[in-house]
Amino acid sequence: MRVFLAIPLPPDVAQRAFAILPTALPGLRRVKAENLHVTLAFLGHTPDERLDDVVAAAREAAALVTPFSLSFDRAGRFPERGRPRVVWLGMADGEASVVELGAAASAGLRSRDLGFEDRPLAPHLTLARVADDASTAEAKTVGAALEALAIESLRFEVNEIAVVQSVLSPKGPRYTALATVPLAHK
Repeated sequence: MRVFLAIPLPPDVAQRAFAILPTALPGLRRVKAENLHVTLAFLGHTPDERLDDVVAAAREAAALVTPFSLSFDRAGRFPERGRPRVVWLGMADGEASVVELGAAASAGLRSRDLGFEDRPLAPHLTLARVADDASTAEAKTVGAALEALAIESLRFEVNEIAVVQSVLSPKGPRYTALATVPLAHK
């Protein structure tokens, strides 16, 4: 199964984040509101029998961080120059705790010999991807729209992280939380 560790968004925050991008922007594949999350570690295909180890790594990471407030206050894109590929929201508050959770999750996965994308975490909330077949003009329109976008702060309390299964289909990915683990008590 394909799995990742993530901070889920409350439904109301996810709906507000989803609504930030103008609907008229061309060439985007938007992430559905119910799929919005902050990725802590992406494992990709993981054997079913290793799920308990993934949950244990998530539990170990969550035990190191107390609940915190997370807010998003700006839009951006990857890469910063040239043709955009990913449209995202950046964090105002809580980024240090997200980085700490990601580092702890990576350490837990590594100590259990679980394969994952082992690279530095760049905390963000992916809103959309620029379609591969988007024209150069459409990509430029996306880039210009992001520069002009004013973001009303989106804030919520992070109390847990999730082990999420990703099932790919022609209609887009479907995410299912296989386990959630609470952050440490204050």
